[in-house]
Amino acid sequence: MRKLFFAIPLLVVALAFTPAFADTIIASNPGGHAAFNVIPFGSLFGDGRFQEVYSSSLFSGPVEITSLAFSPQDTTFYSANVDLRLTTTTVAVGNLTTNLDNNFTIPLTDVYSNPNFGENVTGGSETFSLVFNLTTPFIYDPSQGNLLFDILINNQNINEAFSRSGSGSILSRAYNSAGFGDGADGVGLRTEIGFTAVPEPGTLLMLGTGIAALAGAVRRRLM
Repeated sequence: MRKLFFAIPLLVVALAFTPAFADTIIASNPGGHAAFNVIPFGSLFGDGRFQEVYSSSLFSGPVEITSLAFSPQDTTFYSANVDLRLTTTTVAVGNLTTNLDNNFTIPLTDVYSNPNFGENVTGGSETFSLVFNLTTPFIYDPSQGNLLFDILINNQNINEAFSRSGSGSILSRAYNSAGFGDGADGVGLRTEIGFTAVPEPGTLLMLGTGIAALAGAVRRRLM
């Protein structure tokens, strides 16, 4: 019986803290997405800093974001120097300003940086084959505001032999201080966001209370 006393609480704890299954969601802001207009991923127009806002309504609760993926126009080899950052913002979809630092108050979190990023991508609006697996997963709570994606990108190269457009363009646009996306960031980057669910504090508290009650019940049974 003593083995049962220890085994039941341990089993409950093990089940409770088993990692959540990974999931993905397609972020397509109201207004749809512009077709293959190259910004910000493309050797002709893409160098610089860009932002995109994703609506908090895409998520039902807190998540740990682990990847971001985009849809190339061409099947080709793509390389670039990229820095990706995320934060939470009160700015609504469609209301980004040209002063990108004014679009957030909570500091940006560096989630991915690679001066020598390179990947073979497959063309198609639903391939989402340009994938950035975040080196620092980002904890996002949609109750705190919308999700802001900030990217610095330069030294982009596309294998011209396999690129129909010569620019390796990606679906949709982001917003930058040069005006790309000005007044139209509501048709922003169509993005596949990879994430795992994060238990809310209240859930963890109830779980702890339940485990304690179960342990007490087993203890009294053994007395």
